[in-house]
Amino acid sequence: MGQTDRVVSWVNQWLRYRFKEEWMVEAPVEQVWDKMVHVDEWPQWWKGLEVKGSVDDLPVVMAGKRYKTRWKGHLPYHLDIHAVIRETTPHASISADIHGDIEGTCTCRIQANRQGTRGIFALDVRTATPWMTLLSPFLKGYFSKNHNQLMAKGMQGFTHSLARETPCSNLKAKQGTHIFFPMP
Repeated sequence: MGQTDRVVSWVNQWLRYRFKEEWMVEAPVEQVWDKMVHVDEWPQWWKGLEVKGSVDDLPVVMAGKRYKTRWKGHLPYHLDIHAVIRETTPHASISADIHGDIEGTCTCRIQANRQGTRGIFALDVRTATPWMTLLSPFLKGYFSKNHNQLMAKGMQGFTHSLARETPCSNLKAKQGTHIFFPMP
């Protein structure tokens, strides 16, 4: 590896963020999928998220569907993100390309198991705004913690919203197993 490659590699380690979260909800896959794909409804239960809306009239799970969102955690900044649905497999997975203040991809996969529905969310992005890029080597831990807190709020709101909408009384509004794996 040459000197230039080493410098690029060093810079990328500070600008790139990879997260993987696993969670479990005591609800059927179909119900989880329905709530997951209706992005316009997320702000009703996800504290810290503001959806500016879809910028097209495509159906919710169609490839090419675009959303504008704004995220605000505990730190004194917000992220404007434009997501474009890349591909979906009904009741199984959805992938999107991310543009805006961060750039990259996200994927969410769900599957049924004995306890309900298991989900795996993966986010692989890099900073795209100059201020965040400049400060990332110094504040990466804070940016990651902010992400983890927003995801935890989302999971809590998601499970509580599912419980309110479920006609059967045995669904528990508990935060499922939610494990954060910040990846190098």
